Amino acid sequence: MLKLLWLTPFVLLYKYLTPKVKKDKVITIPVDKLPLNSAYLIKDKQIGILNGKEGITVLSIACTHLGCVLNVENDKFICPCHGSTFDLQGNVLKGPALKPLKHIDYTIQNNNIIIHL
Repeated sequence: MLKLLWLTPFVLLYKYLTPKVKKDKVITIPVDKLPLNSAYLIKDKQIGILNGKEGITVLSIACTHLGCVLNVENDKFICPCHGSTFDLQGNVLKGPALKPLKHIDYTIQNNNIIIHL
């Protein structure tokens, strides 16, 4: 026990010097900002919002292969790292990814899409 006590000042110093970063826990996007049949990407949060005929869909745009952030081209999500391709519903069209994209829950309040991270 005494051998571990010498670590206490370093742990306290680390906690004191480490910056406290607040992460956004909620993202709010006005529905009016999403034209019909469009994809709105928030790349730094790895989120894609799609406004299609079936309604609004919110997906993670992190490739399920190794986590690269996807791009949208020709109505498909394409991984710039290894070439995996997903349709706009998140289903795998071409590997190496094997799993579909994760759907993210959201609510609509006061004409805003609210995404809880």
